[in-house]
Amino acid sequence: MLPPEHIKWFSTQSDSTLSSVEIRKERHAVRYLHIGVEYDTTTFFLERFIGESLTKNLDKLQTPLVEEIQQNVERIFGSDDHEWKTLNVYSSMQDIILPAMSRIFFGLPLSHDPIFLASFKSYVLAMGVGTIVIGQLPRFFKGLLVPLFNVPLRYYRSKTMKDLVPMVERQLIESRANKTSPDDQSYDLISQSARVSMKLSSTRDVSDPSMLAEWILLLGFAALSSTIIQASNVLLDILACPAEMHAYELLREEAATLLQSDRDWHDPATFKKLVLADSTIRETARYHPILIKGLTKEVVRKGGLELPDGTHIPRGGWLGVPVIGLHMDERFYPDAKKYDPFRYARMKEDREKTQREKDPEQASEKVSTNDLDAGQPTATYVGFGYGRHACPGRWFAVQLLKILLADLTMNYDIEPTGPQPKTKVIGDAALPPTSATIRVRKRKALAS
Repeated sequence: MLPPEHIKWFSTQSDSTLSSVEIRKERHAVRYLHIGVEYDTTTFFLERFIGESLTKNLDKLQTPLVEEIQQNVERIFGSDDHEWKTLNVYSSMQDIILPAMSRIFFGLPLSHDPIFLASFKSYVLAMGVGTIVIGQLPRFFKGLLVPLFNVPLRYYRSKTMKDLVPMVERQLIESRANKTSPDDQSYDLISQSARVSMKLSSTRDVSDPSMLAEWILLLGFAALSSTIIQASNVLLDILACPAEMHAYELLREEAATLLQSDRDWHDPATFKKLVLADSTIRETARYHPILIKGLTKEVVRKGGLELPDGTHIPRGGWLGVPVIGLHMDERFYPDAKKYDPFRYARMKEDREKTQREKDPEQASEKVSTNDLDAGQPTATYVGFGYGRHACPGRWFAVQLLKILLADLTMNYDIEPTGPQPKTKVIGDAALPPTSATIRVRKRKALAS
């Protein structure tokens, strides 16, 4: 594990010196659970795909995300303004986020097909359990247990692919026939994958429907599982705040002030102004990172690698960062072991105030605080990774979480049913307590 002072240096090393390929194959069980998926081509496509289609098109995601989240929150949380309803936090977040993300990844009508959603949900569960359990085991035990894990995984993968492949094939045919416009405002990853595959066809063979469907499925698994964990953690963290902090009420007030009309909800620019919500999401990623150890890479350079302090790491050695230790370091975070949802909002405000006092003539100039945004990794905030291989879908995840938080706080009273349960640590993974429950009730003035 590297000390904090080496992290910036670590992030600048080339892939020919430090590589995550073997880490993903072994620690993330890619070698054992993704049989038949060629790693290099998959990585090439997904990196280009996310950059070309997801990150650059966040504005197009706003309307379908808002529609799905609002509909599914109402479905799960209900409209009763008299009786409190007890819900399991993790299951509720899953039942809200699953159809919302499916709308983005698979589009209509698949995202509203209960049979397809059930198959995809089971696939994600099987893949998630397999990744965590198989990834932690010594190779000998992996060989013994992988066949057992692959039975349900392959079954649910096959059921999901049965519906997904024909949709991808149809989109490929339409793209080849130029029946889709690059300026089309509709958005789902099936249609986008077809467009990107056409662009990349001169450099790589990425136009096989089954292969594209497999990649979309893998991307859906990674995005869905991590976002459900983050959403569960955010809600539990907010509800565990001391009453005198008024965290939930302040988040509600911010959302209600900025989201006064349907137009506001469908305008991505409005959500960029949710400073308290953004700060809360970032603080949860700091306080409850999904991985307690991360950024792990293997030394692949012949002759090994010398660290800045002179320590020699031989070829084949693994290096990483103690994420939870870094995030709880008092040198970077005063009162680090306290969950402080508005920590970064105050830091932004303090920076702007200091700049105004330092240079009054530039008071009207906007001070950059982007490095304090929830989706912006730094050398001391690595919840979404760090450097050129930071999570490419982090802005999408933050956008979804902001929409979800705004809808929940504006429309529901929510209370914990008891003390916040402890996080479950399995190997490198830190998971929210799946047994945690909350009480919810529609706000009286808003009940239908």
